[in-house]
Formats: sequence, C-alpha cells, structure tokens
Amino acid sequence: MKCPYCGGETRYAKCEFCGSVIEQSAGETVNEMIHDVTRNVTQNIVQNITINPDTNISISKKSKSTAITLCCLGFFGLGGIHRFYAGKVGTGIIWLCTLGCFGIGTVMDLVSLIINKFDDNEEKLIRKW
Repeated sequence: MKCPYCGGETRYAKCEFCGSVIEQSAGETVNEMIHDVTRNVTQNIVQNITINPDTNISISKKSKSTAITLCCLGFFGLGGIHRFYAGKVGTGIIWLCTLGCFGIGTVMDLVSLIINKFDDNEEKLIRKW
C-alpha cells in the first residue's frame, strides 16, 4: 500500500520511510500478519530442508527389512507386529485390534519405512537393512 503522506510503498500500518501511522481496516492488518507469518514459516522450512538435511539423526539398531516384512503381515490380518518389533507396544496393540487402523495405518507405516521416516520407541530412525 502507499503511504498517504510520503507516497512510499509499505506493507505495514506504519510507513517504513516517513514513520507516519497509516489508517487501515482490521481485516487488512490481519491479512498482513498472516502473510508475514506464512512467508517466515515457509522461509524457515525451506532453509531447514536445504541447509540442515538429516543432521544429528540417531539410527536405530532395528532392521529395516525385518520391519518392512512384519509390516506387510498387516495386509494378512496381523497388523501392528512391526510396531511391537520397533518397541511401540501401545500403538502395536491398537494396530493389532483394528487390523492396522483399517489398513490405512499399515499403508502409512509401510511408506514411512520405505522413505526412512519410521522411528522406534527411542525416536531413532529405522534405516539399516
């Protein structure tokens, strides 16, 4: 928006150039704040992905191939066995009783295992074959 006093282009309720307070509706102010927060969050996410990829990651001693094999048993009625193997007993019981959260949880866990995002009960990623 343009400052009515100096004509400078600004995004805020206070002109960045002359310091004048610019009258705005509440909706405009909220929209500006949402835009700024969204932009900052997006920049932080992009920065973390590009600058800090997988730093300080703890790798589990559990076998990825074993976890995938046990996860696939979920498609045959034994959902959650891979969660017991990973040490996640509570969710393992839930997966076992609900047939892998009706198959959706089993598929999500299988994808997580394949793309190296599934962790054990100590929050260490299961990556070793």
